[in-house]
Amino acid sequence: MGLLWTPIERMKKVVYRSNNDAISVTRNQFPIILAEAMTIHKSQGATFQEAAVGFKHNLTRSLQYVALSRVTSIQGLYILGEYKAPPPPREDDLILQEMKRLKAHSILPKYAFLHQHNDPNTLQIMYHNVQSLNAHHEDIAADPCMMNSNILLFAETWTVVGDKFALDHFDHYHLLSHHSRRKPSGVSIYIKKHLSSMVEEVEMFPNYETGVHVMVVNFKTKIRMAVLYAKPGSSDDDIFDALDQSLDSKNSDYRTVLAGDFNIDMMTQRGKEFCEMLTNIYYITLRNNPSQYTTLGQITIDCVFSTHGLRTCGVYENAFSTHLPLYVQMRWERKVRTSYPQEDDDPSLECGPDLLDRTGDIDWQKMMGSY
Repeated sequence: MGLLWTPIERMKKVVYRSNNDAISVTRNQFPIILAEAMTIHKSQGATFQEAAVGFKHNLTRSLQYVALSRVTSIQGLYILGEYKAPPPPREDDLILQEMKRLKAHSILPKYAFLHQHNDPNTLQIMYHNVQSLNAHHEDIAADPCMMNSNILLFAETWTVVGDKFALDHFDHYHLLSHHSRRKPSGVSIYIKKHLSSMVEEVEMFPNYETGVHVMVVNFKTKIRMAVLYAKPGSSDDDIFDALDQSLDSKNSDYRTVLAGDFNIDMMTQRGKEFCEMLTNIYYITLRNNPSQYTTLGQITIDCVFSTHGLRTCGVYENAFSTHLPLYVQMRWERKVRTSYPQEDDDPSLECGPDLLDRTGDIDWQKMMGSY
């Protein structure tokens, strides 16, 4: 017997008519089935564990593609004869021209700049009213733009004592909605671990009576991040009282970013007056376009304010909350800055009338005309 021969042994199998039937049939045979070749055209659409492709004749590029792509792995592909590569396509080939066109005019996803962010001199911040971290923690972890950000600011987190909701590569801080019962309030801040050494202080300012909660993170680079949640029905004074307490004069020279759900539609007269008040008292300006709605109800109650200009700010997408996230990119220098004490005669220490009386003598007609 030649060395290339393969021995095939006889097989014997007993088949019963039913489980409890004594009558049986004995089948005695060699385990061989008829093997026939098929054309490449006939194999199109089929999938095999193993296949042998004959290259006795020259095959066009399209036929080679069909023939060589029938198997589930390269280990199951056998080539009979000598493989001959197809000739290259002509320059006027329509498929080649279309491939070149697609490469030259590639379609970029709308938020690719968030997903691909890696500039060490830019902070990427995402704010979102998540309507319960307990319900949507995994949705957040699955969002590549969220996870590629440096800082995450969340409102209406519904957190209670013992909640962690850890995200990979982030440190987290929670201002609880309640000690044991999940309520539609609370705020959280997540900071990338490589920025933890730059955190100077984390301050929490809960007010369970008015329902306005604020959390502030001060960085050694003289940057301050704040997230706010105001329950529906909160008055302007409730929010101003919370900001008076949290955005005090201690770090007035810090570049400040305030994001939150204010539950005030910024497209209304009240919202416009509220924005003007924040600019005049706290020197922070609305940065997201109020005409771009932040809820599925087509109102703008989620906002980003800042003392300094931002590189970019806008509305992002989500699939689980009735609120839309907001993104921010701002300049960042990883350089510790020192605050110097102000002199007693520093004019910035003087308390103007608008700091004592929020309404003061503001000419709203004039201000609304410039809004």
